[in-house]
Amino acid sequence: MTTRIGLRRLALVGLLLLLAPARGGADVTRVDIQRREDVLGGKAFGAAGPYEKLVGKVYFAVDPNNPHNRIIVDLDKAPKNAQGKVEFSSDLYIIKPKNSARGNGVVLFDIVNRGNKALLRVFSRGGGSVDPTTEADFGDAYLLEQGYTLVMVGWQFDVAKGRGLVGFDAPIATDNGTPITGWVRMWFISNQPTLAFEYAANGYNTRAYPALDPNDPSYRLTEREGIYAPVRLIPRDQWQFAKMENGKPVADPSFIHLETGFRAGLTYEVAYETKNPPVAGLGLAAIRDMASSLKFGASPIAPARYTYMYGASQTGRLIRHIIYEGFTVDEQGRKAFDGAFVQTGATGMGSFNERFAQPNELGSFTQTKFPFLYKTTIDPLTGKQDGLGARIPAGLEPKLMFVDTGSEYWDRGRVAALRHTSLDGREDVEDAPHVRVYLLAGTKHGAGSFPAADNGGEFKENTNDYRWAQRGLLAALDAWVRQGTAPPPSRHPTLSDLTLVARDNLKFPAIPGVKWPAHVPGGYRSDVAGPYSALPFMVPRVDADGNDIAGIRLPEQAVPLATLTGWNFRSERIGLPDVLIAMAGAYIPLPTTRAEREKLKDPRTSIAERYPSRADYLKKVQESANTLAAERYILQRDVPPIVESAGRHWDSLMTPAKSTSQASR
Repeated sequence: MTTRIGLRRLALVGLLLLLAPARGGADVTRVDIQRREDVLGGKAFGAAGPYEKLVGKVYFAVDPNNPHNRIIVDLDKAPKNAQGKVEFSSDLYIIKPKNSARGNGVVLFDIVNRGNKALLRVFSRGGGSVDPTTEADFGDAYLLEQGYTLVMVGWQFDVAKGRGLVGFDAPIATDNGTPITGWVRMWFISNQPTLAFEYAANGYNTRAYPALDPNDPSYRLTEREGIYAPVRLIPRDQWQFAKMENGKPVADPSFIHLETGFRAGLTYEVAYETKNPPVAGLGLAAIRDMASSLKFGASPIAPARYTYMYGASQTGRLIRHIIYEGFTVDEQGRKAFDGAFVQTGATGMGSFNERFAQPNELGSFTQTKFPFLYKTTIDPLTGKQDGLGARIPAGLEPKLMFVDTGSEYWDRGRVAALRHTSLDGREDVEDAPHVRVYLLAGTKHGAGSFPAADNGGEFKENTNDYRWAQRGLLAALDAWVRQGTAPPPSRHPTLSDLTLVARDNLKFPAIPGVKWPAHVPGGYRSDVAGPYSALPFMVPRVDADGNDIAGIRLPEQAVPLATLTGWNFRSERIGLPDVLIAMAGAYIPLPTTRAEREKLKDPRTSIAERYPSRADYLKKVQESANTLAAERYILQRDVPPIVESAGRHWDSLMTPAKSTSQASR
């Protein structure tokens, strides 16, 4: 008699055989599904019906001699199989309609950030989980109701194992079997005084390269105030690779112990020698080859007519890197990706395809380099002609949406204005016809939420939840790819209408107790040395409230109860209060009444003076939301929850117990 466990094993073996790609397909050699289960107990999601979850591994083999692979650094130094190909594998996580024919034919790749899944949190307003299981994890299930297949394939080699994260197993490069050594540099900031700091993870679920000799006297540790201040060398006998246990330092390669203690807010950088570089660029090939397999292979795992990518911050920069190095086109010269939604990638790329790559490096200080636009332009300093799309043949261009927040304009390493201006910051530049560029006005790097959170800044965190616009723009991208319907026009500040200005010319209202970034440094190019490396510091112009004028103005900012910025200073308690928190934003409520405004000498019109009543305020919010929905920047279905959220915001500020200091600090 066959047991239930035996039946399950037979089913998985059968699935494994079915998933083997046909000969001549993309370089996916095997898919091993280790777990398969119904989503939410078989619940139906609109026309797409029930969904299932597949969890396992995908195996690849790439030809080092294929022209599309030669750009992968150290691929020639990786071990090869009997056929001369390089083998590697990635974690795989799929959420798909049980009957693929009932889906919309689109595979949406969640380009995982440090192994973390984002699609359900971003587009379905889910709670966020490494293994979505509950109703809350799936949010309002928007993506599933639309029929999307969600695919997550590992690309980052240093993701921690065993935590449900999606990682990638990279082969190690050698010189004909001899280990390769080299130096790495890693920077970090502690928000509190401490004797030991875990620099290796630096806040993420990742690991760092181990030091070749932890006691080597030539290794360096430096400190500086901010990013560009002169560095001070810390004597080697004052620090070691160790953590604190029972009040004493204990050797640990993931920590650095400093005898005098790390100071809050300072930037530290450690440099040391390591060995065994992974062939990190194969992570980009994994994404490409999985997409190609689903589009062009014979596998029934998740057949796709169209494939899109979504990535934010680190993975927004990764998508820009994928585009630039030609990985939207597969080994056979076919279009692997039809579209991409690039969130908060600004102008950066990353340490993704180089020897001793550091994909966790924030991209703020080493990856801002020419080219910035998709279309080919000329670098006025070097004369070089290049573009993000220079390696993508005509006719194979993916549809692209570049979506940034105010933080990317203010962050010294993101310089988002250069996505739509000349390199000298003097002219507006329109990108290629298949590219759209958007600013989410009055937002910080990550979507905000209410009530305002305390992130260690001078003010509480910007509350503007821009996920409403992300849903609208994804729907527009989908219609653009599948139906040929032009998306909403690019919307961002420009020089021609004076909504983009040099930072030094920005007029910010004199709000009591608020300093604005008149002195923070701008961005620098990492590919040009000397005084010419400085980039123009261009930021969105603001209105009398200090709110961005141009861009997609969501109702929370267009019908304001607060000033919402893309920058926020560090507070005294986390050190260096004259330095900005990277990629943060501030929430500075308006005075509630005229009397409060006059008492505080606040130049901003009070809430009561703007809106005679709660009903009047919500009416204006609804009008603003309806306009955005008609313009297709948000979904019409999202207007009621936007209005409901605005009502909660009003109630929190306009209750008698409200304290100005509590609301703003």
